Amino acid sequence: MRIERIFEIRTMRQVYKLMAVVTVFAVLIPVATFALPFFHYGERYIRFFAIAAIPATLIPLLITPPIAFIILNLFRIQTLTIDKVDHYVRYDTLTGVLTRAYLLGKTRDALSSGGAFLMIDADHFKAINDTHGHDIGDEALKRIAEVLRKGLTTDALIGRLGGEEFGVFLPGASDTEAVAAAESLCKLMREEGKVIAGKELGLTVSIGCALHRDENTLEKTIKLADSALYHAKHSGRDRYFLAEATDTMPALILKDRMAG
Repeated sequence: MRIERIFEIRTMRQVYKLMAVVTVFAVLIPVATFALPFFHYGERYIRFFAIAAIPATLIPLLITPPIAFIILNLFRIQTLTIDKVDHYVRYDTLTGVLTRAYLLGKTRDALSSGGAFLMIDADHFKAINDTHGHDIGDEALKRIAEVLRKGLTTDALIGRLGGEEFGVFLPGASDTEAVAAAESLCKLMREEGKVIAGKELGLTVSIGCALHRDENTLEKTIKLADSALYHAKHSGRDRYFLAEATDTMPALILKDRMAG
């Protein structure tokens, strides 16, 4: 357990429990301080100890609980505030997947094991907003996020890059595994996107895939995936491409999946 975890307080129950512990110690310390010399000099001083123990007990008993409550409750509020800020930084508020910045950060951490980056874009999303309104568009984005979580392995890093565009990093994945994941997502989105929020949207996605290579930066891998996505979009949508990196322009291998 990290040291800072000791000071994290999230519930009132924790506040009351810690307040009780602090109060007990606040009472025992002065009582024990008075008791030691009296017991050392014998029982003839026990009456004086009893008199001294009364204020030594009552004063901390009256003062400690309210002070401890205020301080511990401030710790609780601070912890909850940090949690909210941390959640806001890490997770997209609409879809619940990772934010762009956090996705890229986590992806950089996982690059040493290799993998594949997928860029997923909703097809004809502007038409959905224009025809049905932004509230239905928001529901469509939520459905895409649900499909990504449902169709990918638990170690996949899923984030929203902006607008209707999502990014996925598959740690350690080969090109075959990346293509299989993309095909599965296209198929699942085709099924799950037929009806959203009571509207027959027939929502599909286009996907660009790029295998990360040691000699490339993350930015270059993402650019390759973006180029593959561009070709998928302009070749009819509802399909995916896998890009192979070269020193100049990426060679694009068509992994075509036509709409059913």
